[in-house]
Amino acid sequence: MRKRVSIVWAAGIILTGLFIPYSQSHAEAPDAIRVGVTVSVSGKFSTEVGPFQRLCKAWVDEVNRRGGIYLEKYGRKLPLKLITYDDRSDAATARRFYERLAIVDRAHLLFGPYSSPLTFAASGASEQHRIPFIAICANSPKVYNRGFKWIVCVIDAAPRYTYRYWEMVQAQGKARSVGFVVEDTLHPMGVYTGSRQLAEESGLKVLAGDVLPPDTSDFTPVILKLKKLNPDIVYVSSNIPFAVAFMKQAKELSLSPREFHCIHHSGVFRQPLGVAADYVVGQSYWEPGMKYSNPERFLALLEEAKIDLDDYPWSPAYMMAFEVAEAALTEAGTLEATVLMKTLKDLRITTLGGPVWFAENGVGTINTYPSQIQNGAYQIIWPPEVATAKHIYPTPSWQER
Repeated sequence: MRKRVSIVWAAGIILTGLFIPYSQSHAEAPDAIRVGVTVSVSGKFSTEVGPFQRLCKAWVDEVNRRGGIYLEKYGRKLPLKLITYDDRSDAATARRFYERLAIVDRAHLLFGPYSSPLTFAASGASEQHRIPFIAICANSPKVYNRGFKWIVCVIDAAPRYTYRYWEMVQAQGKARSVGFVVEDTLHPMGVYTGSRQLAEESGLKVLAGDVLPPDTSDFTPVILKLKKLNPDIVYVSSNIPFAVAFMKQAKELSLSPREFHCIHHSGVFRQPLGVAADYVVGQSYWEPGMKYSNPERFLALLEEAKIDLDDYPWSPAYMMAFEVAEAALTEAGTLEATVLMKTLKDLRITTLGGPVWFAENGVGTINTYPSQIQNGAYQIIWPPEVATAKHIYPTPSWQER
């Protein structure tokens, strides 16, 4: 009798053992990985980023055509489910929608909105609800100096935004002075703070540093001041509408420095200025010919989303965020928020724009390259190993063009 009981008991253990490992190692999976984001489809930022909703969808569709992303905890690939809202280029609206993404839509992962002010507001929701948040086009130090634990950013901090430009200026040794014109908003102010220091460290004399309200419409006093001071470089740290208005008036009043630098000089900047945009230097994250990661994949997504890279030079930053998200989800192997967030913080990968990792406060390592509009096309001009054309300096005067 004792022998029979032992056999039955042993058989029960064996049968139970057949089922326990599967149930423990392959937990019940959700239907999809829910990814939330707002895009400024309307409002003042819409001309700069509105089409990025299509880019997000193109990425999700492409991943899902491959079956999704494999998560080890669930033992299978899960598709992505994209949830988007129009934040209307407004910080309060962005915060409200990220609250919705957290509470109602129960997003597993959040991408940030465009701009530092909107990201400053939106990331408060992710911090409160403990949802991993990947910021994209937002690099003001004010976003990251709050002690938040649930945010990383693909790009480097604003004060270093143009450090390669100042490396070039110093290496070429042609410019001796600079005058700054600055829009008084988070990102432009952060860039200006760092750029002024970098300019001085590069040996340039700062002749002016005019900080103006974002709704400035008449730049005459500043332009006349700059004509008198005659700096080699006029450096405009602003969003695009501000820069376009300034450049139109600079041409009208014949302000002709040796170089204009406008930190945002995309196709949305170039189109209303026409040939007046030629020779302007600004910043680009990527141009064809750079060999990091998988550029063919990125260009295919742009084509599917019907996005022109020159018109929307911030699109590579979105691609880098997609690559970071894919790598973090794969390495974490789970949608458990704490594990996914730790994986993000520890991540080191090579993206379209180069290697990326994150500081303790979440700031990333991707930075821009100085690019110049030459005959209507964008050319990387520094550093030499990635340059697609030579830097044209000095800029011809308006009368010489």
